[in-house]
Amino acid sequence: MLYRYKNRFSSLALIVTILLSIGCQSQSENRTYERESPYSFQDTILNLDIAISEYNYRIIHRSHIGQAVRDRGDEDFPLSTITSFCNITYAKEMMEINPLLINDMPCNIAVRETGEGSVIVGTRLMQEAVPDPAQKAFAEKINANLKSIIGATVE
Repeated sequence: MLYRYKNRFSSLALIVTILLSIGCQSQSENRTYERESPYSFQDTILNLDIAISEYNYRIIHRSHIGQAVRDRGDEDFPLSTITSFCNITYAKEMMEINPLLINDMPCNIAVRETGEGSVIVGTRLMQEAVPDPAQKAFAEKINANLKSIIGATVE
């Protein structure tokens, strides 16, 4: 009988420990940054191209996801395009700080139509909540650039 109580107590202690560990985990930072564009989808894309160039990045790829869905027969599907771009100087600096950051390159900005007829420009920011001060400073710099590019696109 004592074994049964010990077993129940152990199970209860395990459950409490799991619940406490889940509840005490820090919330992940929101890395999505979006702004609404006052322009049409096509004009927003053109503005984005100019802004990327003005911040000394080069476009390396563009994925026309919404158009691809339309081409498969869903003619009313909202347009969405992901533009990938990079600055080789920043990429080198990033790799010297932490080679694992290669997963954050190239930078990507999405332009998408919504069902309500508006156009949203957004990106995923680099993680700033890191222990390495050099990596944190780099992420802050790149995130400021991404926000500025989006700002220049929609203003």
